[in-house]
Amino acid sequence: MLLLMTACGGDRTAQTGDPVRALAQVSVVNGTASFGGARSNYTIVKTAPGYTITDNVGSDGVTVLGTVESLRFVDVSINLAIASKAASIDAADLKLLTELYVAFFNRVPDADGLAYWIDQYKLGKSIDSIADSFYAAAVQYSTLTGYSATMSNADFVRVIYKNVLGRSGATSPPDADVQYWSNQLASGQSGRGRLIRVILTSAHTFLNDPTWGWVPQLLDNKAVVANTFSVQQGLTYNTPEESISKTMAIAALVTSTNTIAALQSIDAITVAIKITTNQAARFLAQATFGPSAADINDLIASGYGAWIDIQASKPRTLHRSYVDSIAATLPAGSTVNQNQFHESFWQQAATGEDQLRQRVTFALSEIFVVSLADSTVANYPRGVASYYDMLAQNAFGNYRTLLEQVSLHPMMGVYLTSLHNQKASGTRVPDENYAREVMQLMSIGLLQLNQDGTPRLNAGKPIETYTNADITAMARVFTGWSWAGPDKSDTRFNGGNADPDRDWKPMQSYPKFHATTEKSFLGTTVGAQGTANPEASLKIALDTLFNHPNVGPFIGRQLIQRLVTSNPSPAYVARVAATFADNGQGVRGDMKALVKAVLTDPDARNETTLGNPAAGKLREPVVRLAHWMRAFNAKSTSGRFLLGSLDDPLTSLGQTPMRSPSVFNFFRPGYAPPNTTLASSGLVAPEMQITGETSVVGYLNFMADVINNGTGSSRDIKPDYSVELALADKPEQLLDRVDLLLMAGQMPAALRSQILMAISGVAISATNATTEAAARKNRVNLAIFLTMASPDYLVQK
Repeated sequence: MLLLMTACGGDRTAQTGDPVRALAQVSVVNGTASFGGARSNYTIVKTAPGYTITDNVGSDGVTVLGTVESLRFVDVSINLAIASKAASIDAADLKLLTELYVAFFNRVPDADGLAYWIDQYKLGKSIDSIADSFYAAAVQYSTLTGYSATMSNADFVRVIYKNVLGRSGATSPPDADVQYWSNQLASGQSGRGRLIRVILTSAHTFLNDPTWGWVPQLLDNKAVVANTFSVQQGLTYNTPEESISKTMAIAALVTSTNTIAALQSIDAITVAIKITTNQAARFLAQATFGPSAADINDLIASGYGAWIDIQASKPRTLHRSYVDSIAATLPAGSTVNQNQFHESFWQQAATGEDQLRQRVTFALSEIFVVSLADSTVANYPRGVASYYDMLAQNAFGNYRTLLEQVSLHPMMGVYLTSLHNQKASGTRVPDENYAREVMQLMSIGLLQLNQDGTPRLNAGKPIETYTNADITAMARVFTGWSWAGPDKSDTRFNGGNADPDRDWKPMQSYPKFHATTEKSFLGTTVGAQGTANPEASLKIALDTLFNHPNVGPFIGRQLIQRLVTSNPSPAYVARVAATFADNGQGVRGDMKALVKAVLTDPDARNETTLGNPAAGKLREPVVRLAHWMRAFNAKSTSGRFLLGSLDDPLTSLGQTPMRSPSVFNFFRPGYAPPNTTLASSGLVAPEMQITGETSVVGYLNFMADVINNGTGSSRDIKPDYSVELALADKPEQLLDRVDLLLMAGQMPAALRSQILMAISGVAISATNATTEAAARKNRVNLAIFLTMASPDYLVQK
């Protein structure tokens, strides 16, 4: 009976009586704490020694627990040991165990049942044998599962085909398939457990198949939902019948392209276990320019999803408005320069309340690149400020709108020379620069992709996304666009009679200069135009790019790289791409949904990946400096954050916002340091492209100075170390705070020991106030510098 109950789900320790009775008070028996209300009534906080559980509705009050194995509520139980237990076996084996639940019952596993089978597997029970046991359990609960002890082999095969391959009906699966497997079972050449494993293995061979590729994707998506329900949330319904029927209902919400509805149904069961301070700091390191103590508290109070919603609704502060405000104070004949944009950038990065927008905008600026390092673009600092504002405006909008506003922004026109691009005439041909880069870098990439971001192959070779002919035709689309103004004269098209706001107003069309010939690209044709219509050509071109299947995985993967990890799993990319394709409400290209999918995906939030050397990403220099500013509440004496170019890798950071050396950004998404283990392993580390001996030494020298003295013109930007200085005589507590703010509590024991030894070696004397203050400051500076200099800090996980 124990075996049957764990296969189908439910409380293995239940003996008699009503399993969902309300309890008068909290009791702990055999490692299980029982509560008198539904799971959603309680807040659960993980503490160092155990858990604190607060009843927000009933009379259980606040319960502080030490080591317990499970929490039992009137509707569900939470297995607190399942996460570590799941991590004790190979991920592929864990996935196969969860897929047995899909194959037999078309449901997600409950935590208690999965924990039992993990133990059995570790004791030597084979997957085939475990699968045979599942069948016995299925028969036990035949009214729910549809199995019976007397069902024919053919009927069994049809059920498995339906559950695993989604194939059912009079002619599907084919009679030949049914007969083959029926004969295998009848002859004893295969047991029912082995049949399950073979069909599951076969299903995954269809990955990226144009007809049946949805089958393994559906299995993978159900595995994600299964992991969320059983491993991350540790959930088990309190009766076998509920565990079967209700987890079947959850699995039924999963499709091959979307897990949103299923994951939302899990959220409806339970308020997620309250976020810890370390988890909050880790999330904020991905979603912002770095956590402050106040940010951590806000996130814990709201939760991930609500925090994202709140952030997306916060008002923007325009960089162009700041540049204009400075221009108004300058003497006659003086003009602003790019330093004013940089001042505004650092002010908002350090102090802006819309931190998620700030961080996502910076990520977008490294995909839709315009650079002040270009000598012509450098003439328009106000325009570049406006371009950055436009990216911020679209950070939570729709990608289609973003793509159009990027294409028509005059700074992009200047940078990639689509401004005053003209139709062919004589030996003159349309400029192909923007046409090429908008495809290669901003939308579809060089190679056709599966939805999981892996290249599509033909005869074993990658398939190119577009041809030179596509570039040439697309270039004709981007003819006849130039500076905005009150008229469409040739003079204005060529840059004369300049409108005072032309550096930020969208480019306008000039039909006279637009190519009217047929334009065929990417399988789409814009027919020849009797009357030039640049707007119609542009709409067809951008719609074609927007609806190309590459966009979701191509843009999604880059956002994952910029925010979370350099080497996302194909399944992670596929889930994010699915959200781009459909936000759950039939909308394609929803950027807010895309960002939320990137940041809340199980791969982003799962802490079991922290030990994986391939996990995470190198923090780029700009992010490191902004992180320091936010962690220690840096303020500007002037109020302007007077910080200009940081380009020099020897004396500075080797990176300045909006000053990448080319349209390919500071680093390429696919860069891997040559002749390294990382490269030979097929992994990438984009930020390593701007990392070398010079930049490493330069960063250390720069940050040593910044941490001690502040930064910017006349040391305009200074930190507030008041909290840290008060902890200077308590090295353990000082380092706890630094670890939380800078490393999300991930500081390895060896590094912690080394830093503690170093800061404790700075003696604090109470006999002299000046000496004591200096020693406290030295301890704080040393703790921060040694942390930010460590490889463990430099790799964000």
